[in-house]
Amino acid sequence: MTQTTEHRILFAQWSFWCVWMLLFALLHPLGGPLDDAALASALDRTSEVGQTSAWDWIGFRGHIAMQCVSLQIPSLIVALAWNVFRPRIGRPFGSRFFGSRRLASQLLRSSTLGSWLFAVVPAWFAFDVLAFSWSGSHLASEEFASLVFDHLPNLTPFFSWGMLAPVLAIAIALMGGAAATQGIRFLAKTMTSRRGATPTPPNTSQRPKYGTILIVLGLLASVTVVTATASRHAWQDNIHNHPTRHPWASFSRASREFAPLPPFEYDTASLAAATQSRVQQMRMNVASRASDSDAFEHQPDILIVICESLRPEMLAPDVMPHAYAAAEKGLFLTQHYSGGNATSLGIFSIVNGLEAVWFYKSEVRFAPAMNRLFHQSGYELGFFAGHDDWGTFQMDAFLSPDQFDRFETEPMDWLAADRRAIATTASFLNPNTTPQRSPRLAILFLYSTHAPFAVAPQQAIDQPAASADYPIPFPRSWRPSVWNRYRNAARTLDAEFAGLIRPDRITVITGDHGESFLDDGTVGHGTRLSMAQTRVAAFIAGPGIPSRKMTQRTMHADILPTLLSASGLQMSMPEQLDGANLLSATTRQLQSRLFSISNLVGRDMVIVPPRKSPRLTASPAASGATFGTRVRFSLIDQTVVPLGPLSEKGVMPIRDEPSTESRGDAVLKRWLENLAR
Repeated sequence: MTQTTEHRILFAQWSFWCVWMLLFALLHPLGGPLDDAALASALDRTSEVGQTSAWDWIGFRGHIAMQCVSLQIPSLIVALAWNVFRPRIGRPFGSRFFGSRRLASQLLRSSTLGSWLFAVVPAWFAFDVLAFSWSGSHLASEEFASLVFDHLPNLTPFFSWGMLAPVLAIAIALMGGAAATQGIRFLAKTMTSRRGATPTPPNTSQRPKYGTILIVLGLLASVTVVTATASRHAWQDNIHNHPTRHPWASFSRASREFAPLPPFEYDTASLAAATQSRVQQMRMNVASRASDSDAFEHQPDILIVICESLRPEMLAPDVMPHAYAAAEKGLFLTQHYSGGNATSLGIFSIVNGLEAVWFYKSEVRFAPAMNRLFHQSGYELGFFAGHDDWGTFQMDAFLSPDQFDRFETEPMDWLAADRRAIATTASFLNPNTTPQRSPRLAILFLYSTHAPFAVAPQQAIDQPAASADYPIPFPRSWRPSVWNRYRNAARTLDAEFAGLIRPDRITVITGDHGESFLDDGTVGHGTRLSMAQTRVAAFIAGPGIPSRKMTQRTMHADILPTLLSASGLQMSMPEQLDGANLLSATTRQLQSRLFSISNLVGRDMVIVPPRKSPRLTASPAASGATFGTRVRFSLIDQTVVPLGPLSEKGVMPIRDEPSTESRGDAVLKRWLENLAR
């Protein structure tokens, strides 16, 4: 084939992959729907939702099309350049490298190179959409690299066949595209051979029309530049808010250029000294019987049930009727937050009464306050779980046989393992096993509400429900059926542990963290500091605990001081716990405090500010945050970097005029003062 024919094939292949990427961006099921309401939201017309014109429809899709074209232009230039210079360098190099001039000719043909080169960007974009839908991070981001290298090996026990479905679907679509581009070349070759050899007219060059090529490239570049600069801020917001629909989001972050803000000022040495001082005081904190605890003839047993990924919606009469009935008789914590978005961070906060930023301090992690304080008060402690991976995520520091009088965990076997753990817990707490035994505290961890969720057949009431091999991440159209399966799993656990809830026993039921069902654009947990991944179901009920529905924000760190008080115990230094005693804390105290929630990936946390505080000049809404302030923080090297406001979806909005106020400096300073007390 002539060089001109090769150029035409290249343009056809290139155009095909541009169309492929455009169709994928518009039609893939892992993003939000592209209806009129979604389009109005994407165009930031909150006051005109549903009021979109045909020009809006064309403009939105045209902008995505121009992104596809602009990202594919470099590969087109490379393929065209190779087509021009291949006769000079390709054949000698190919003959030496492949040993066969014919094989080299086939492999080094520009149309063969183009069919694969043009697929690189579409493939990257497709798998980036998949990664973002799962983790909330792009493939090229530091967060995704941290997730892969630091945590991915630990996630292999959680593998399900449904995770392969989206990967296979994308792979099949890409292979179909590659086959189509080869078909384009085959069709062109067939048409050329049928046409036969024709004499070249005099003065007619077989070289390609480079002027036409340059004009086409110039037009494409001009359209791209115009599209990128028109309504620049609006389109940046659009890309930021809908990243899975915009190919540009896979390669760059939407941001605006402003004058740099002054760095946050703090004394590193003072923070290190204050941190070490608190660690020492934590160890000196002791528990004893309170002077007004004579009413407790016998200290009550305590049961803490931690259900994997238990969201607050599950604590409802039609899902968990036994747990809900107990919650109605005790402290019903309707706005309760975990210490983080992962099991390790959540359970750490429960057993230490601390925010999860202390997790990475080994002096604290290896000395859980709950075990020490309750042991001092004569309690026997037991830990029972339907899973046995506590060492994988560094939880064996505070969850091990060394910390408990009885420690029994089951190999992961979903509902069967949970049932065995429930049975051993019941045996441990049975008051008739030993005459006049010591009071006992049992922690029971149940795993069946972890994706893909284990359901007993008789509890599969919510229908239609997805099967256990549903795709992960799942399309938005699957959310109702996956949500029904999750509800059925929570109902299953409620029926299993119902017999453990007794009126003479203090009972806590909560989740280790939340779970996202595309609420924040992702599936699962441990990836975003969003409400969906951090807010959990929780209640504390039993003897001496009043019936009260609490609408103030509470956290896992509140559970330990509340249990100590409910058991008739007092601490020598209660201020060394980050949590509050919910039995005595006032509404004003709870509403005026601020606390942190830690992220599994990276060293980020969100500081949830008080709802009302005269000391903070800007409200969360005024600074663009609806959840809190994101901070990069570490007690290991005293890193403190305020990053800015965070939305309920765990996303940092693009700010028009950033300032130290909107960055959250005032909130961070107050939180640091509380940390260093």
